[in-house]
Amino acid sequence: MIKKQEHKKYMQLVLDLAKKGTGYVFPNPMVGALLVKDGKIISKGYHKYFGAAHAEADAIKSSKTKVEGSTLYVNLEPCNNWGKCPPCVDLIIKSKIKTVVCAMKDPNPLTSGKSFKKLKTAGITVINGILEKQAEQLNKEYINHIKNIKPYILIKSAVSLDGKIATYMGDSKWISNEKSRKFVHKLRTKFDAILVGTNTVLKDNPMLSSRGYGKNPVRVILDEKLKIPSNYNVVDGTIPTIILYDEKTKRIPKHFNKECIKLVSINFKQAKKDFNVIIEKLNKMALKRILIEGGGEINSSVISAKKVDEVILFIAPIIVGGRNAKTFVEGDGVKFIKDSLKFKKFEIKNFGNDIAIFAKR
Repeated sequence: MIKKQEHKKYMQLVLDLAKKGTGYVFPNPMVGALLVKDGKIISKGYHKYFGAAHAEADAIKSSKTKVEGSTLYVNLEPCNNWGKCPPCVDLIIKSKIKTVVCAMKDPNPLTSGKSFKKLKTAGITVINGILEKQAEQLNKEYINHIKNIKPYILIKSAVSLDGKIATYMGDSKWISNEKSRKFVHKLRTKFDAILVGTNTVLKDNPMLSSRGYGKNPVRVILDEKLKIPSNYNVVDGTIPTIILYDEKTKRIPKHFNKECIKLVSINFKQAKKDFNVIIEKLNKMALKRILIEGGGEINSSVISAKKVDEVILFIAPIIVGGRNAKTFVEGDGVKFIKDSLKFKKFEIKNFGNDIAIFAKR
């Protein structure tokens, strides 16, 4: 019989392993895992980056010793739902692990308590609550995101004095000045995800990163037909990236099957009619704070969905002109002024020659 002190010793090692995923796994939690058999550690694993194997699978599959009859130590309840990886709870049962020692229950309703019940039904001993407070502290950001049900949506754009975001040729570099762009790079660190469409990627080939100012948001790209070429920055595999594509697409280009890239199929026809389809999909992946940096059509779709919480508009002292030049919000627009999107809080700041309007609902 392993004493509680021994459980704590192994769990501390698990927490240390989990920390290795800092900055790479969000919106997933940081998770470490140990397999112990006959009083010896036979394998270690941790969730290395968003989209990679989960800690439990990493430990089980990398073990050079038979894991049957062993004890698994993990700091978070094993997942019970399909994501990019299959449910860890099923792999644990299949591997005939004897005991699972855990630090805390997963707050995600897709798993919460369900995996423990499933393990017990399969005859596996479950011990929970070992170093629980330390485990909660490690993943407090993940826990807060899961519990905060309502997503927060901010649209950011840079326009000319006449409201254009690009010329009729599609050129938009650079409307805003360096001070404004620096502020945006810092702003990105406060968000879980940054969302753009295919056209923005193809025209600007952006990095969509914080440029070293802090945590990078997850890149979310709406690429209906998977048209983004292999040499573009958003598919370089250096930053966790979600590619939303149409479920009818049959051919998946090889360069999308890369570490840190998660392909998610959706009904694009439905999503174009109701942007809530996309917001709900991201919400289920614990992406709660979303920064929209797309073009006029995406901005129009988000506004039509009535999910915008804030708009930051950088206005540069230039006039672009052109009836075919792109504007901040495209689409059909409202029929009557009374139906327009209204904001209650309003603030103006200067960034060099640029003026930034901060509007909150």
